[in-house]
Amino acid sequence: MIAQKNGWQGHWLALAVCACAGPAWAADAPVTNATLAELRLWFMVMAAAAVVLIGVFWSRGLPLFGALAALVLLGSSARLWLTQPLWFPRLEIVADPPENLIMLLILAAQAVLTGVVLMRPAGREAVRGLFAGAGIIRLFLLMGLVAVFCLSATPYVAYGYYTAFGLQIGVGGALSLVQMATLVAMFAVAGPDRIPRIPVAALAVFATVVSAVLAWTAFDRVPHVEDELAYLFQARTFAAGTLWAPVPPEAAQPALEYYLLEVHDGKWISVPAQGWAIVLSLGVLIGVPWVINPILTGISVWLAHDIVRRTISRERADMVALLMATSPWVLAVGATLMTHSVMLVAVLLAWWCLIRAGEGVARRAILLAFIAGLALGWSFVTRPLDALIVGGLTGLWLLRRLPGGIGQVLACAVGGVLSGSVFLLLNYGTTGDILLTPQSDYLSRLWPDTKNAFGFGPNVGPPATSWGALDIWVGHSPAEGLLNLINGIASLNLELLGWTFGSLVPIWIVFIWRKRLTGFDRAMLVILVALVGVLFFYWFTGTFYLGPRYWHTALIPFLVLSAAGIEAVKDRLPDQYHGRLHCIILLLCAVSVVSFTSWRGVSKYDGYGGFTGDIRRQAQAAELSNALVFVATNANIGSALYLNDPFLPEGKPIFLRDMGPEQNAAIIAAFPGRKVVYLGDSE
Repeated sequence: MIAQKNGWQGHWLALAVCACAGPAWAADAPVTNATLAELRLWFMVMAAAAVVLIGVFWSRGLPLFGALAALVLLGSSARLWLTQPLWFPRLEIVADPPENLIMLLILAAQAVLTGVVLMRPAGREAVRGLFAGAGIIRLFLLMGLVAVFCLSATPYVAYGYYTAFGLQIGVGGALSLVQMATLVAMFAVAGPDRIPRIPVAALAVFATVVSAVLAWTAFDRVPHVEDELAYLFQARTFAAGTLWAPVPPEAAQPALEYYLLEVHDGKWISVPAQGWAIVLSLGVLIGVPWVINPILTGISVWLAHDIVRRTISRERADMVALLMATSPWVLAVGATLMTHSVMLVAVLLAWWCLIRAGEGVARRAILLAFIAGLALGWSFVTRPLDALIVGGLTGLWLLRRLPGGIGQVLACAVGGVLSGSVFLLLNYGTTGDILLTPQSDYLSRLWPDTKNAFGFGPNVGPPATSWGALDIWVGHSPAEGLLNLINGIASLNLELLGWTFGSLVPIWIVFIWRKRLTGFDRAMLVILVALVGVLFFYWFTGTFYLGPRYWHTALIPFLVLSAAGIEAVKDRLPDQYHGRLHCIILLLCAVSVVSFTSWRGVSKYDGYGGFTGDIRRQAQAAELSNALVFVATNANIGSALYLNDPFLPEGKPIFLRDMGPEQNAAIIAAFPGRKVVYLGDSE
């Protein structure tokens, strides 16, 4: 805590000099995972992309539009450069490194050029039309929401630095105002007003490829949090055709110990819900587990498009697919070994089948309802809480088909029971109790005095240890639930679309300007409120890795409402500007991929959590086989342990935590006949 307080004092000096600073987070994490050289290279690529934009539009006789488009890219990139990317992102406007001054000059240039354009007759007319059509009070409300949710309040509340929070809101809101004003200026100059429709197949392939590239490069095909290592461990166990691996020799257990892996009752297992691990085992069998989530990401784009096309319109579906395929949140989740992509596909597949089934009683409709039930049941095996909420609401909607659709209702129920019962069978196979999950059993021993549960009370959540700003108060309370909710909204505002002025702007527009919602919109809103509302009672938000990942099952509701907000803007524009709006949205989506997603890859995901592929590369270079590999590293030891085959077979290396000479000797004795290798950061 002393170090954290000193960090805050240093930032107060920056406040006095630069009028904007941020706290030192509870976890003593570096400001960024990237080196300054890597960030410089990233920004040089952004500058080159901006030059290309100018050249493309200049060649078409649209130089001013091209300059504004380039500033949208450069301004977003400059703001990201000034943003501390880890844990709770915030602006850090200080004089070191000197490139920060260049970024401020770029943002100033954006403000100046935008102001010049808006002061011209066409610009003044655009501003007058904006205020007349939108209303001053509503515009001020929108900008207030943009400013308030431009960063998380959690660390500022945790350490009591409310003045710094206010300054961050002020500076962040001002930058967002400039960025949004630039978009208004793009309607006041000559520009493209027609854009070809992008086929959904192309968007699905694009999402798959970008996620795969992220998985190969930034994520380095390694786990980056303990959950991912646990899923991969269990996937390898399932790929071998068993529910658990044999217990390692007792001497080796401390060197193989890792959070969410448990040795108990003669079994070595991972404890999270296992639906994803079963799917991931297919990737293990073909030798490339990291490709499964990118493939699922592309499938989810196609399913989402067809669902929205059938329930609302082709135009809305195209927009949802575009936003989804370019969402940094979607692409990053698809590049990980986390469970969320398969959960999303299961839910979307269920909805797609039920929508296709319609209200008939034909054999095909019943078969589709049965498949929908299987998908919903599998979502329960994957993420039980999300499945109970979404599955329950979907079931209530399906009951509307009674009495004529009794066959569909029964078929869906049977399918759900059949696949969902796998959850109970897995519980019985690992804990001996169909209602006791391995994770609950594990945490009951790891946290004997508290509980990982929903609700309020002093014993809800982890033990009172140093979770810092990730869980600032002991237990859970309505106040912390509200703070977690605000933190989740701020995180989603950054990650969902990658629009640095605010990804939630289209959703704010829906409610501020009272966009008329379709029946499907309202259904999505109910699901969104239910999922987010239930998680209000959970002690943790988990936004520090992949944004508000506990809300990921509500992705389609968020995107459907975002597309509705864009429609609301279109409805208030003269017809001649509809094509221009689509061009600008496409530009923003392109910027989110080119700038925001690559920034996340360079500054955060590469080496996140101390996980790297360095141990894997050292092992490959040494051509290890049948060796005991003792690893001493400053990185996360999971970077080595994830390489293990759970069965520790002869002929394959066993990676272990270096426990020191005495304990290592006992481990060597437990594995006679194996050569011994030592690896570490200095190797």
